[in-house]
Amino acid sequence: MPLEDAQVKMLILDMLKNPSERDKQSLIGASEIGNPCDYCVGCRLLGRKQKESLYWLGGRIGTGIHAELEKEAEKHTVKAENYRFLPLEGARIEQKITLGTIDGLGTLKSKPDLVLVRDKHLLDHKTTSKTKLAKYKLDGVPMQYVYQQSLYAWGLGKEGIEIERISLVFICRDGSGDNDIWIYSWDYDEAQALKAWDRLELIWKWLQDGNDVETLTSDPGCWYCNNVLQRW
Repeated sequence: MPLEDAQVKMLILDMLKNPSERDKQSLIGASEIGNPCDYCVGCRLLGRKQKESLYWLGGRIGTGIHAELEKEAEKHTVKAENYRFLPLEGARIEQKITLGTIDGLGTLKSKPDLVLVRDKHLLDHKTTSKTKLAKYKLDGVPMQYVYQQSLYAWGLGKEGIEIERISLVFICRDGSGDNDIWIYSWDYDEAQALKAWDRLELIWKWLQDGNDVETLTSDPGCWYCNNVLQRW
C-alpha cells in the first residue's frame, strides 16, 4: 500500500536521525575538548548528551559531505589513480587514535578526518555557511577548531606519525562553486594540545572533588547554552 506524505516524511526523518557512530560516542572527544564553554565540557565529561537542536539538518548534511570525501579518498590510498591524488597514497582516513587517559574517566579516543602521512599533513573537513565563512575570514577561525586539530596531531605523534602542518577545509553547505571552499592552515604547535588537555584535566578534577557541574560557567558566546538551554 502506498505511503501517505506524512509517512514518507517520517521515514526520511527516521533515516536522517538514526544515530551515527559519532552520535553514540559516550566519552568526550577532541572536537568537544576545546569548547570554550566550561559548562558544556563538564556535562560531556559526565557523559551527558546535548539535547537535540531544532537546527539539526546542517549537521547531517555535513556528515554526508564527510562520507563522500572519505569514499573518494579511499580510492587512492594504495595507489593513486593519477598524479593529482599522490598525497593520498598511504593516507589514514577516519582511523581511531588515542589522545590520552584520565584517571577515573578512561581513555579518550578520536578520529581525524584525513592524515596525509607521507606529507606530515593533517586535514579536517568543516561544513559551514557562506555567512559564517565570511566571519571566519574576517575574525579568524574558532580556537576550538585549533585545539581539536592540535589534539589529533598530538595523538598521532604518540603513534609515531609526525604532523608538521594542519589544514581546515571549510565547505559551504549553501555554496555554489570553487570559491565556496576555503583552506585555513598553520604549523602544528604541541603547546596548543597540552593547553587543551590540561584544561580538561582541571575541569575533571573540579567535578571529582565533589563540585556540581552547575557551578561551572557558560561561555558568553555558547550557542547551546544561550539558545537551547537558555541557561542565562
